[in-house]
Amino acid sequence: MNKAVLINLGNGNLDDGFPRVTVQLWIGGNSRPQQFIGSLPAAPILASLYKNWQIVYKEICVQLVNVQEFGRQLTVELVDQDIDDELEIESEGINNISQVSFNEICENLTYSLNSWLNTPHFLSIERQILCQLDRESEIQVTLETNDNLIRRLPWHSWKFFEDYPKAELALSQPEYIRQLQKQQETEKVRILAILASTQGIDLAAEQSFLENLENAQTKFLIQPSIRELNWELINNQGWEILFFAGHSQTEGETGRIYLNEQRKDNSLTIEQLQASLRIAIANGLKLAIFNSCDGLGLANTLEKLHIPTIIIMREPVPNKVAQEFFKHFLTAFALSYKSLHLSVRQAREQLQILEGEFPGASWLPVICQNPAVEPPDWLNIARPVRLVLSSEEIYALQNILLNYIGPIAPTFLQKTLAQARNFDALIERLLTRLTVIQKAEFLEQVNLLFAQPEAEQEEDENDILTEEFIYECEQILTQIIGPVTPMLIQEALSLDNQSRQKFVENLAEKIPFPELRTEFEQRVSVDD
Repeated sequence: MNKAVLINLGNGNLDDGFPRVTVQLWIGGNSRPQQFIGSLPAAPILASLYKNWQIVYKEICVQLVNVQEFGRQLTVELVDQDIDDELEIESEGINNISQVSFNEICENLTYSLNSWLNTPHFLSIERQILCQLDRESEIQVTLETNDNLIRRLPWHSWKFFEDYPKAELALSQPEYIRQLQKQQETEKVRILAILASTQGIDLAAEQSFLENLENAQTKFLIQPSIRELNWELINNQGWEILFFAGHSQTEGETGRIYLNEQRKDNSLTIEQLQASLRIAIANGLKLAIFNSCDGLGLANTLEKLHIPTIIIMREPVPNKVAQEFFKHFLTAFALSYKSLHLSVRQAREQLQILEGEFPGASWLPVICQNPAVEPPDWLNIARPVRLVLSSEEIYALQNILLNYIGPIAPTFLQKTLAQARNFDALIERLLTRLTVIQKAEFLEQVNLLFAQPEAEQEEDENDILTEEFIYECEQILTQIIGPVTPMLIQEALSLDNQSRQKFVENLAEKIPFPELRTEFEQRVSVDD
Protein backbone atom coordinates (compact mmCIF):
# COMPACT_ATOMS: atom_id res chain seq x y z
CA MET A 1 0.00 0.00 0.00
CA ASN A 2 1.53 3.31 -1.11
CA LYS A 3 1.68 6.19 1.36
CA ALA A 4 2.42 9.90 1.12
CA VAL A 5 3.77 12.46 3.57
CA LEU A 6 3.31 16.19 2.81
CA ILE A 7 5.42 18.64 4.83
CA ASN A 8 4.47 22.32 4.59
CA LEU A 9 7.01 24.56 6.31
CA GLY A 10 4.71 27.58 6.27
CA ASN A 11 6.20 31.05 6.71
CA GLY A 12 9.74 31.36 7.99
CA ASN A 13 13.40 30.92 7.12
CA LEU A 14 16.56 29.47 8.60
CA ASP A 15 17.40 32.72 10.42
CA ASP A 16 14.05 33.01 12.20
CA GLY A 17 12.80 29.44 12.23
CA PHE A 18 9.49 27.98 11.03
CA PRO A 19 6.86 28.57 13.73
CA ARG A 20 4.10 26.46 12.14
CA VAL A 21 5.01 23.27 10.27
CA THR A 22 2.07 21.22 8.98
CA VAL A 23 2.53 17.54 8.12
CA GLN A 24 -0.14 15.43 6.42
CA LEU A 25 -0.09 11.63 6.20
CA TRP A 26 -2.01 10.04 3.33
CA ILE A 27 -2.59 6.29 3.45
CA GLY A 28 -4.06 4.29 0.57
CA GLY A 29 -7.71 3.42 1.07
CA ASN A 30 -8.48 6.64 2.95
CA SER A 31 -9.61 9.66 0.96
CA ARG A 32 -8.65 12.16 3.68
CA PRO A 33 -5.27 12.70 5.39
CA GLN A 34 -4.22 12.79 9.00
CA GLN A 35 -2.63 16.10 9.98
CA PHE A 36 -0.02 17.09 12.56
CA ILE A 37 1.26 20.51 13.64
CA GLY A 38 4.74 21.32 14.91
CA SER A 39 7.59 23.78 14.43
CA LEU A 40 11.29 24.05 13.60
CA PRO A 41 13.72 26.46 15.32
CA ALA A 42 16.12 28.88 13.68
CA ALA A 43 19.19 27.18 12.20
CA PRO A 44 21.44 29.77 10.48
CA ILE A 45 24.33 27.28 10.67
CA LEU A 46 22.62 25.28 7.89
CA ALA A 47 22.83 28.27 5.56
CA SER A 48 26.55 28.67 6.30
CA LEU A 49 27.28 24.97 5.89
CA TYR A 50 25.38 24.76 2.63
CA LYS A 51 27.13 27.80 1.14
CA ASN A 52 30.48 26.25 2.03
CA TRP A 53 29.41 22.94 0.53
CA GLN A 54 28.30 24.64 -2.69
CA ILE A 55 31.53 26.62 -3.11
CA VAL A 56 33.78 23.63 -2.48
CA TYR A 57 31.61 21.39 -4.68
CA LYS A 58 31.89 23.73 -7.65
CA GLU A 59 35.61 24.23 -7.19
CA ILE A 60 36.41 20.56 -6.76
CA CYS A 61 34.47 19.84 -9.95
CA VAL A 62 36.71 22.29 -11.79
CA GLN A 63 39.67 20.41 -10.37
CA LEU A 64 38.37 16.98 -11.34
CA VAL A 65 36.38 17.52 -14.55
CA ASN A 66 37.35 19.76 -17.44
CA VAL A 67 33.87 20.59 -18.76
CA GLN A 68 32.27 23.89 -19.74
CA GLU A 69 29.61 24.00 -17.05
CA PHE A 70 32.31 24.16 -14.41
CA GLY A 71 34.39 26.70 -16.32
CA ARG A 72 33.48 29.78 -14.23
CA GLN A 73 35.98 30.57 -11.49
CA LEU A 74 34.55 31.32 -8.05
CA THR A 75 36.28 34.00 -5.98
CA VAL A 76 33.92 33.92 -3.01
CA GLU A 77 35.59 32.92 0.24
CA LEU A 78 33.97 30.42 2.58
CA VAL A 79 31.80 31.85 5.32
CA ASP A 80 32.60 31.01 8.92
CA GLN A 81 31.55 27.63 10.26
CA ASP A 82 31.22 26.32 13.79
CA ILE A 83 33.18 23.21 12.99
CA ASP A 84 36.62 22.13 14.04
CA ASP A 85 38.31 21.80 10.67
CA GLU A 86 37.49 25.16 9.15
CA LEU A 87 38.64 25.53 5.54
CA GLU A 88 39.83 28.76 3.98
CA ILE A 89 39.74 28.41 0.20
CA GLU A 90 40.39 30.79 -2.66
CA SER A 91 40.04 29.91 -6.30
CA GLU A 92 43.78 29.86 -6.94
CA GLY A 93 44.31 27.51 -4.01
CA ILE A 94 41.76 24.93 -5.07
CA ASN A 95 44.34 22.22 -5.65
CA ASN A 96 44.73 21.98 -1.89
CA ILE A 97 41.15 20.73 -1.47
CA SER A 98 41.10 17.00 -0.89
CA GLN A 99 38.18 14.65 -1.24
CA VAL A 100 38.56 13.93 2.48
CA SER A 101 37.95 17.62 3.25
CA PHE A 102 34.88 17.65 1.01
CA ASN A 103 33.53 14.52 2.68
CA GLU A 104 33.93 16.22 6.06
CA ILE A 105 31.86 19.18 4.82
CA CYS A 106 29.17 16.72 3.59
CA GLU A 107 29.13 14.96 6.94
CA ASN A 108 28.86 18.24 8.87
CA LEU A 109 25.97 19.42 6.72
CA THR A 110 24.18 16.07 7.05
CA TYR A 111 24.71 15.99 10.83
CA SER A 112 23.42 19.53 11.28
CA LEU A 113 20.35 18.88 9.10
CA ASN A 114 19.41 15.82 11.13
CA SER A 115 20.03 17.62 14.41
CA TRP A 116 17.66 20.37 13.28
CA LEU A 117 14.97 17.84 12.32
CA ASN A 118 15.40 16.05 15.67
CA THR A 119 14.28 19.08 17.69
CA PRO A 120 11.33 18.20 19.98
CA HIS A 121 8.49 20.03 18.21
CA PHE A 122 9.24 18.32 14.90
CA LEU A 123 10.42 14.99 16.28
CA SER A 124 7.05 14.51 17.99
CA ILE A 125 5.36 14.66 14.55
CA GLU A 126 7.86 12.24 13.06
CA ARG A 127 7.22 9.69 15.82
CA GLN A 128 3.45 9.82 15.26
CA ILE A 129 3.95 9.21 11.55
CA LEU A 130 6.57 6.48 11.88
CA CYS A 131 4.23 4.24 13.87
CA GLN A 132 1.95 4.11 10.82
CA LEU A 133 4.63 3.37 8.21
CA ASP A 134 6.51 0.21 7.30
CA ARG A 135 9.79 -0.36 5.53
CA GLU A 136 8.23 -2.28 2.64
CA SER A 137 5.84 0.47 1.55
CA GLU A 138 6.67 3.07 -1.06
CA ILE A 139 6.43 6.50 0.54
CA GLN A 140 6.20 9.75 -1.41
CA VAL A 141 7.54 12.57 0.77
CA THR A 142 6.79 16.08 -0.48
CA LEU A 143 8.33 19.23 0.98
CA GLU A 144 6.23 22.33 0.27
CA THR A 145 8.32 25.52 0.42
CA ASN A 146 9.34 28.41 -1.83
CA ASP A 147 12.47 29.18 0.21
CA ASN A 148 15.29 28.72 -2.32
CA LEU A 149 17.90 27.86 0.31
CA ILE A 150 15.69 25.24 1.97
CA ARG A 151 15.07 23.66 -1.45
CA ARG A 152 18.83 23.27 -1.95
CA LEU A 153 19.51 21.39 1.30
CA PRO A 154 20.36 17.66 1.04
CA TRP A 155 16.99 16.37 2.28
CA HIS A 156 17.83 12.87 1.03
CA SER A 157 20.33 12.76 3.95
CA TRP A 158 17.50 12.92 6.50
CA LYS A 159 17.75 9.73 8.57
CA PHE A 160 14.10 9.03 7.74
CA PHE A 161 15.18 7.97 4.23
CA GLU A 162 17.83 5.65 5.64
CA ASP A 163 15.14 3.87 7.68
CA TYR A 164 12.66 3.67 4.77
CA PRO A 165 14.46 2.37 1.66
CA LYS A 166 11.45 2.88 -0.65
CA ALA A 167 10.84 6.52 0.33
CA GLU A 168 11.94 9.47 -1.79
CA LEU A 169 11.56 13.23 -1.42
CA ALA A 170 10.07 15.70 -3.89
CA LEU A 171 9.98 19.48 -3.69
CA SER A 172 6.82 21.50 -4.25
CA GLN A 173 5.68 25.09 -4.23
CA PRO A 174 3.13 25.84 -1.45
CA GLU A 175 0.47 26.71 -4.06
CA TYR A 176 -0.57 24.26 -6.74
CA ILE A 177 -3.61 23.37 -8.82
CA ARG A 178 -4.67 20.46 -10.97
CA GLN A 179 -4.68 21.37 -14.66
CA LEU A 180 -7.11 19.64 -17.00
CA GLN A 181 -5.12 17.68 -19.58
CA LYS A 182 -6.15 16.18 -22.89
CA GLN A 183 -5.69 12.41 -23.00
CA GLN A 184 -4.15 11.36 -26.29
CA GLU A 185 -5.27 8.13 -27.95
CA THR A 186 -1.92 6.36 -28.16
CA GLU A 187 -0.36 3.13 -27.00
CA LYS A 188 3.15 4.60 -27.08
CA VAL A 189 4.65 7.22 -24.78
CA ARG A 190 5.43 10.32 -26.83
CA ILE A 191 8.75 11.94 -25.89
CA LEU A 192 10.12 15.28 -27.11
CA ALA A 193 13.90 15.06 -26.62
CA ILE A 194 15.94 18.26 -26.92
CA LEU A 195 19.62 17.54 -27.41
CA ALA A 196 20.92 21.07 -27.17
CA SER A 197 24.31 22.77 -27.20
CA THR A 198 27.04 20.15 -26.94
CA GLN A 199 29.90 22.51 -26.19
CA GLY A 200 32.18 20.53 -23.88
CA ILE A 201 29.73 17.66 -23.36
CA ASP A 202 28.65 14.45 -25.10
CA LEU A 203 24.92 13.79 -25.52
CA ALA A 204 25.22 10.62 -27.62
CA ALA A 205 24.55 8.36 -24.63
CA GLU A 206 21.23 10.01 -23.80
CA GLN A 207 20.16 9.77 -27.44
CA SER A 208 21.03 6.07 -27.52
CA PHE A 209 19.07 5.37 -24.31
CA LEU A 210 15.96 6.99 -25.76
CA GLU A 211 16.28 5.35 -29.18
CA ASN A 212 16.29 1.91 -27.56
CA LEU A 213 13.14 2.46 -25.47
CA GLU A 214 10.26 0.13 -26.24
CA ASN A 215 6.71 1.47 -26.36
CA ALA A 216 8.01 5.00 -26.91
CA GLN A 217 7.83 7.39 -29.83
CA THR A 218 10.67 9.90 -29.52
CA LYS A 219 11.13 13.06 -31.55
CA PHE A 220 14.69 14.39 -31.39
CA LEU A 221 15.45 18.10 -31.71
CA ILE A 222 19.20 18.43 -32.28
CA GLN A 223 20.42 21.94 -31.37
CA PRO A 224 17.07 23.44 -32.36
CA SER A 225 16.29 27.08 -32.97
CA ILE A 226 13.91 28.84 -30.61
CA ARG A 227 11.24 28.75 -33.32
CA GLU A 228 11.64 24.99 -33.85
CA LEU A 229 11.32 24.29 -30.14
CA ASN A 230 8.19 26.41 -29.79
CA TRP A 231 6.65 24.74 -32.83
CA GLU A 232 7.12 21.24 -31.45
CA LEU A 233 5.88 22.15 -27.97
CA ILE A 234 2.50 23.21 -29.38
CA ASN A 235 2.12 20.05 -31.48
CA ASN A 236 -1.57 19.03 -31.34
CA GLN A 237 -0.69 15.39 -30.75
CA GLY A 238 0.98 16.38 -27.49
CA TRP A 239 3.93 14.94 -25.60
CA GLU A 240 3.88 12.94 -22.38
CA ILE A 241 7.59 13.51 -21.58
CA LEU A 242 9.85 16.49 -22.28
CA PHE A 243 13.56 15.67 -22.04
CA PHE A 244 16.34 18.27 -22.17
CA ALA A 245 20.07 17.56 -22.22
CA GLY A 246 22.64 20.30 -22.57
CA HIS A 247 23.63 23.46 -20.71
CA SER A 248 21.39 25.39 -18.34
CA GLN A 249 21.71 27.72 -15.36
CA THR A 250 19.65 29.51 -12.74
CA GLU A 251 19.08 33.24 -13.25
CA GLY A 252 17.40 34.78 -10.23
CA GLU A 253 14.01 33.12 -9.84
CA THR A 254 14.04 31.48 -13.26
CA GLY A 255 16.34 29.36 -15.42
CA ARG A 256 17.98 29.63 -18.82
CA ILE A 257 18.59 26.82 -21.31
CA TYR A 258 21.11 26.93 -24.17
CA LEU A 259 19.70 25.40 -27.35
CA ASN A 260 22.44 25.71 -29.94
CA GLU A 261 25.84 27.20 -30.66
CA GLN A 262 24.77 30.08 -32.88
CA ARG A 263 26.05 33.57 -32.07
CA LYS A 264 22.53 34.98 -31.65
CA ASP A 265 19.26 33.56 -30.33
CA ASN A 266 21.04 30.55 -28.87
CA SER A 267 19.30 30.54 -25.48
CA LEU A 268 16.13 31.54 -23.68
CA THR A 269 14.59 31.50 -20.23
CA ILE A 270 11.75 29.19 -19.23
CA GLU A 271 9.59 32.30 -18.83
CA GLN A 272 10.03 32.95 -22.55
CA LEU A 273 8.64 29.46 -23.22
CA GLN A 274 5.62 29.84 -20.96
CA ALA A 275 2.99 30.20 -23.69
CA SER A 276 4.19 27.09 -25.56
CA LEU A 277 4.64 25.10 -22.35
CA ARG A 278 1.06 25.87 -21.26
CA ILE A 279 -0.19 24.37 -24.51
CA ALA A 280 2.08 21.33 -24.07
CA ILE A 281 0.76 20.78 -20.53
CA ALA A 282 -2.85 21.10 -21.71
CA ASN A 283 -2.06 18.54 -24.42
CA GLY A 284 -0.88 15.98 -21.86
CA LEU A 285 2.70 16.80 -20.77
CA LYS A 286 3.20 14.93 -17.49
CA LEU A 287 6.95 14.73 -16.95
CA ALA A 288 9.84 17.10 -17.72
CA ILE A 289 13.41 15.89 -17.24
CA PHE A 290 16.23 18.44 -17.36
CA ASN A 291 19.48 16.49 -17.37
CA SER A 292 21.49 19.69 -17.15
CA CYS A 293 23.15 22.00 -14.64
CA ASP A 294 21.68 24.05 -11.82
CA GLY A 295 18.04 23.22 -12.52
CA LEU A 296 16.21 24.69 -9.52
CA GLY A 297 15.65 27.96 -11.37
CA LEU A 298 14.10 26.01 -14.24
CA ALA A 299 11.89 24.14 -11.78
CA ASN A 300 10.70 27.36 -10.08
CA THR A 301 9.12 28.62 -13.30
CA LEU A 302 7.87 25.22 -14.46
CA GLU A 303 6.13 24.60 -11.13
CA LYS A 304 4.20 27.84 -11.52
CA LEU A 305 2.79 26.40 -14.76
CA HIS A 306 1.57 23.41 -12.69
CA ILE A 307 3.33 20.75 -14.71
CA PRO A 308 2.77 17.43 -12.86
CA THR A 309 6.36 16.22 -12.36
CA ILE A 310 9.86 17.57 -12.99
CA ILE A 311 13.27 15.97 -12.47
CA ILE A 312 16.27 18.29 -12.30
CA MET A 313 19.84 18.54 -11.01
CA ARG A 314 20.31 20.98 -8.09
CA GLU A 315 23.85 22.01 -8.98
CA PRO A 316 26.33 21.81 -11.88
CA VAL A 317 26.54 18.21 -13.02
CA PRO A 318 29.44 16.39 -14.72
CA ASN A 319 28.64 14.82 -18.07
CA LYS A 320 29.21 11.25 -16.88
CA VAL A 321 27.04 11.73 -13.79
CA ALA A 322 24.16 13.05 -15.90
CA GLN A 323 24.44 10.10 -18.30
CA GLU A 324 24.61 7.48 -15.56
CA PHE A 325 21.63 8.92 -13.70
CA PHE A 326 19.50 8.98 -16.85
CA LYS A 327 20.48 5.42 -17.76
CA HIS A 328 19.60 4.03 -14.32
CA PHE A 329 16.39 6.06 -14.13
CA LEU A 330 15.15 4.81 -17.50
CA THR A 331 16.08 1.23 -16.59
CA ALA A 332 13.97 1.37 -13.42
CA PHE A 333 11.12 3.52 -14.74
CA ALA A 334 10.63 2.46 -18.35
CA LEU A 335 12.03 -1.10 -18.36
CA SER A 336 11.30 -2.41 -14.85
CA TYR A 337 8.06 -0.38 -14.52
CA LYS A 338 8.91 0.91 -11.06
CA SER A 339 7.25 4.03 -9.66
CA LEU A 340 8.79 7.38 -10.53
CA HIS A 341 9.84 8.14 -6.95
CA LEU A 342 11.44 4.73 -6.46
CA SER A 343 13.13 4.95 -9.87
CA VAL A 344 14.71 8.30 -8.98
CA ARG A 345 15.87 7.01 -5.60
CA GLN A 346 17.50 3.90 -7.09
CA ALA A 347 19.13 5.90 -9.89
CA ARG A 348 20.37 8.51 -7.42
CA GLU A 349 21.86 5.86 -5.14
CA GLN A 350 23.65 4.26 -8.11
CA LEU A 351 25.60 7.53 -8.42
CA GLN A 352 27.33 6.77 -5.12
CA ILE A 353 29.54 4.39 -7.09
CA LEU A 354 30.92 7.40 -8.97
CA GLU A 355 31.66 9.54 -5.93
CA GLY A 356 35.29 8.48 -5.76
CA GLU A 357 35.70 10.29 -9.06
CA PHE A 358 32.82 12.78 -8.82
CA PRO A 359 32.23 13.75 -5.16
CA GLY A 360 28.67 14.73 -4.30
CA ALA A 361 27.15 13.04 -7.36
CA SER A 362 24.28 11.40 -5.45
CA TRP A 363 23.27 14.78 -3.95
CA LEU A 364 22.27 16.25 -7.33
CA PRO A 365 19.01 14.70 -8.68
CA VAL A 366 15.72 15.88 -7.21
CA ILE A 367 12.02 15.56 -8.05
CA CYS A 368 9.70 18.58 -8.13
CA GLN A 369 6.12 17.34 -7.83
CA ASN A 370 2.69 18.93 -8.09
CA PRO A 371 0.93 17.30 -5.08
CA ALA A 372 -2.49 17.76 -6.72
CA VAL A 373 -1.52 15.23 -9.40
CA GLU A 374 -0.48 11.62 -9.04
CA PRO A 375 3.11 11.06 -10.29
CA PRO A 376 3.11 9.27 -13.66
CA ASP A 377 4.01 5.62 -14.11
CA TRP A 378 5.46 4.41 -17.41
CA LEU A 379 2.51 2.06 -17.93
CA ASN A 380 -0.10 4.80 -17.61
CA ILE A 381 1.83 7.89 -18.63
CA ALA A 382 -0.14 7.88 -21.86
CA ARG A 383 -3.86 7.10 -21.54
CA PRO A 384 -4.23 4.69 -18.62
CA VAL A 385 -5.26 1.22 -19.77
CA ARG A 386 -6.22 -1.32 -17.14
CA LEU A 387 -6.74 -5.04 -17.45
CA VAL A 388 -9.95 -5.83 -15.58
CA LEU A 389 -9.94 -9.31 -13.98
CA SER A 390 -11.91 -10.42 -10.96
CA SER A 391 -10.09 -11.77 -7.92
CA GLU A 392 -11.59 -15.22 -8.70
CA GLU A 393 -10.09 -15.13 -12.19
CA ILE A 394 -6.72 -13.99 -10.85
CA TYR A 395 -6.75 -16.78 -8.25
CA ALA A 396 -7.64 -19.40 -10.87
CA LEU A 397 -4.90 -18.14 -13.20
CA GLN A 398 -2.43 -18.23 -10.33
CA ASN A 399 -3.30 -21.88 -9.61
CA ILE A 400 -2.68 -22.80 -13.24
CA LEU A 401 0.73 -21.10 -13.11
CA LEU A 402 1.65 -22.87 -9.87
CA ASN A 403 1.61 -26.19 -11.72
CA TYR A 404 4.30 -24.94 -14.09
CA ILE A 405 6.58 -22.47 -12.29
CA GLY A 406 5.99 -23.31 -8.62
CA PRO A 407 5.94 -20.89 -5.65
CA ILE A 408 7.07 -17.85 -7.62
CA ALA A 409 3.72 -17.89 -9.47
CA PRO A 410 1.87 -15.37 -7.21
CA THR A 411 4.65 -12.78 -7.35
CA PHE A 412 5.23 -13.23 -11.07
CA LEU A 413 1.51 -12.94 -11.84
CA GLN A 414 1.04 -9.77 -9.77
CA LYS A 415 4.01 -8.11 -11.45
CA THR A 416 2.78 -9.13 -14.89
CA LEU A 417 -0.74 -7.88 -14.18
CA ALA A 418 0.71 -4.48 -13.34
CA GLN A 419 2.64 -4.37 -16.62
CA ALA A 420 0.13 -5.77 -19.12
CA ARG A 421 -1.99 -3.31 -21.08
CA ASN A 422 -4.54 -5.90 -22.24
CA PHE A 423 -5.40 -9.57 -21.91
CA ASP A 424 -3.32 -10.70 -24.89
CA ALA A 425 -0.27 -8.87 -23.51
CA LEU A 426 -0.81 -10.55 -20.14
CA ILE A 427 -0.84 -14.05 -21.62
CA GLU A 428 2.13 -13.28 -23.86
CA ARG A 429 4.21 -12.19 -20.85
CA LEU A 430 3.17 -15.24 -18.81
CA LEU A 431 4.22 -17.58 -21.62
CA THR A 432 7.81 -16.34 -21.43
CA ARG A 433 8.32 -18.51 -18.31
CA LEU A 434 7.12 -21.75 -19.92
CA THR A 435 8.60 -24.43 -22.17
CA VAL A 436 7.11 -25.17 -25.59
CA ILE A 437 5.08 -28.13 -24.28
CA GLN A 438 3.95 -26.16 -21.21
CA LYS A 439 2.83 -23.26 -23.38
CA ALA A 440 0.34 -25.44 -25.29
CA GLU A 441 -1.09 -26.93 -22.08
CA PHE A 442 -1.25 -23.54 -20.39
CA LEU A 443 -3.12 -21.93 -23.30
CA GLU A 444 -5.65 -24.75 -23.34
CA GLN A 445 -6.41 -24.28 -19.64
CA VAL A 446 -6.58 -20.49 -19.99
CA ASN A 447 -9.03 -20.77 -22.88
CA LEU A 448 -11.27 -22.98 -20.74
CA LEU A 449 -11.02 -20.59 -17.80
CA PHE A 450 -12.01 -17.52 -19.77
CA ALA A 451 -14.50 -19.09 -22.19
CA GLN A 452 -17.81 -17.21 -21.93
CA PRO A 453 -21.20 -18.97 -22.04
CA GLU A 454 -23.46 -17.71 -24.85
CA ALA A 455 -25.85 -16.15 -22.33
CA GLU A 456 -23.08 -14.02 -20.92
CA GLN A 457 -22.02 -12.90 -24.39
CA GLU A 458 -25.48 -11.37 -24.85
CA GLU A 459 -25.12 -9.27 -21.69
CA ASP A 460 -26.13 -5.64 -22.04
CA GLU A 461 -23.02 -3.80 -23.28
CA ASN A 462 -24.01 -0.71 -21.29
CA ASP A 463 -23.34 -2.59 -18.04
CA ILE A 464 -19.90 -3.91 -19.01
CA LEU A 465 -17.02 -2.32 -17.13
CA THR A 466 -14.68 -1.01 -19.81
CA GLU A 467 -11.29 0.70 -19.72
CA GLU A 468 -12.87 3.91 -21.02
CA PHE A 469 -15.47 3.94 -18.24
CA ILE A 470 -12.82 3.32 -15.57
CA TYR A 471 -10.81 6.23 -16.94
CA GLU A 472 -13.90 8.49 -16.90
CA CYS A 473 -14.55 7.61 -13.25
CA GLU A 474 -10.92 8.27 -12.33
CA GLN A 475 -10.96 11.72 -13.93
CA ILE A 476 -14.16 12.75 -12.12
CA LEU A 477 -13.08 11.28 -8.77
CA THR A 478 -9.69 13.00 -8.97
CA GLN A 479 -11.39 16.37 -9.36
CA ILE A 480 -13.54 15.66 -6.29
CA ILE A 481 -11.19 14.04 -3.75
CA GLY A 482 -7.67 14.50 -5.10
CA PRO A 483 -4.47 12.41 -5.21
CA VAL A 484 -5.70 9.25 -3.44
CA THR A 485 -7.99 8.43 -6.38
CA PRO A 486 -5.67 5.85 -8.10
CA MET A 487 -5.49 3.83 -4.87
CA LEU A 488 -9.30 3.80 -4.55
CA ILE A 489 -9.68 2.77 -8.20
CA GLN A 490 -7.32 -0.17 -7.73
CA GLU A 491 -9.17 -1.30 -4.58
CA ALA A 492 -12.52 -1.14 -6.38
CA LEU A 493 -11.12 -3.12 -9.33
CA SER A 494 -9.99 -5.91 -6.99
CA LEU A 495 -13.60 -6.76 -6.07
CA ASP A 496 -15.52 -9.54 -7.79
CA ASN A 497 -18.48 -9.53 -10.20
CA GLN A 498 -17.88 -6.03 -11.44
CA SER A 499 -20.41 -4.12 -13.53
CA ARG A 500 -20.51 -0.39 -14.20
CA GLN A 501 -23.18 0.12 -11.56
CA LYS A 502 -21.37 -1.98 -8.95
CA PHE A 503 -18.05 -0.28 -9.69
CA VAL A 504 -19.58 3.18 -9.15
CA GLU A 505 -21.24 2.00 -5.91
CA ASN A 506 -17.94 0.61 -4.61
CA LEU A 507 -16.16 3.89 -5.34
CA ALA A 508 -18.94 5.99 -3.83
CA GLU A 509 -18.69 4.04 -0.57
CA LYS A 510 -15.08 5.25 -0.23
CA ILE A 511 -16.09 8.95 -0.30
CA PRO A 512 -16.55 10.08 3.33
CA PHE A 513 -18.77 13.14 2.78
CA PRO A 514 -22.37 12.64 1.54
CA GLU A 515 -22.42 15.75 -0.64
CA LEU A 516 -19.24 14.68 -2.46
CA ARG A 517 -20.57 11.14 -2.79
CA THR A 518 -23.75 12.47 -4.38
CA GLU A 519 -21.78 14.72 -6.73
CA PHE A 520 -19.70 11.76 -7.91
CA GLU A 521 -22.76 9.58 -8.53
CA GLN A 522 -24.52 12.34 -10.44
CA ARG A 523 -21.55 13.13 -12.66
CA VAL A 524 -20.87 9.51 -13.58
CA SER A 525 -23.36 8.17 -16.07
CA VAL A 526 -23.62 4.37 -16.17
CA ASP A 527 -26.00 4.48 -19.11
CA ASP A 528 -23.69 6.09 -21.68
